[in-house]
Amino acid sequence: MAISVIIPALNEEEEVEACLKSLRKQKFEGKYEIILVDGFSRDCTVERAKPYVDKICKKKAHGPAAARNEGAAYAKYDILAFIDADCEAEKDWLERIQLDFTDEKIMGVGGVLRPRAGSWFDNVVFKINSDWWVRLSTLFGIYQLYGNNCAYRKTMFEKLGGFNTIISFFEDTELSMRAKKVGRIKIEPNLIVYASTRRFKQKGYWSVAAKNVQAFFNFLLGRPIKTKYFDDIRH
Repeated sequence: MAISVIIPALNEEEEVEACLKSLRKQKFEGKYEIILVDGFSRDCTVERAKPYVDKICKKKAHGPAAARNEGAAYAKYDILAFIDADCEAEKDWLERIQLDFTDEKIMGVGGVLRPRAGSWFDNVVFKINSDWWVRLSTLFGIYQLYGNNCAYRKTMFEKLGGFNTIISFFEDTELSMRAKKVGRIKIEPNLIVYASTRRFKQKGYWSVAAKNVQAFFNFLLGRPIKTKYFDDIRH
């Protein structure tokens, strides 16, 4: 089983190498490729990524959803794995993805997030919000596959049309809930990605939490999700 890893990036010269090194140091014996989707970065993102990636494609698109979809279009393997440029994958990340997809009924897999170089407070918040809550919500039929730590079968991803490019927030959960209607989705608690805390530092934990709650209830009630998130994050 082979995996295509897709990474959206925009002005990530300070972060992208750590992400790519974590992927190249995987204890994984299968085939995989790394695809960087660059949103016409104005810094040295592409130059720093070149030694590690198999493909670089340019996408002047609005938000990470369109960039992920662009990467998926270039992917040659049957499993699409997604991670962000400011994240690092646990050394068995690809191995666990491959193991989960040996079950032919599995169409999508999502993991949990831990803070990268975070404080004790960051660790507590991530444990509650990006681990316990993700697993607890499955008991109510809600599957939240984070865009920076998830994988899908390419056939189903294409059938669903990929990530919703109209919304710039909650697009990952929106996709996983659509996927749940057509196939089996799984949360893998040992599928771990270490995520940057910069979004929370810039916006504040309470502000991000409030936007999550608002988007969550709008989604459940069938209302449009108008919240923006990545548009003004400083890179």
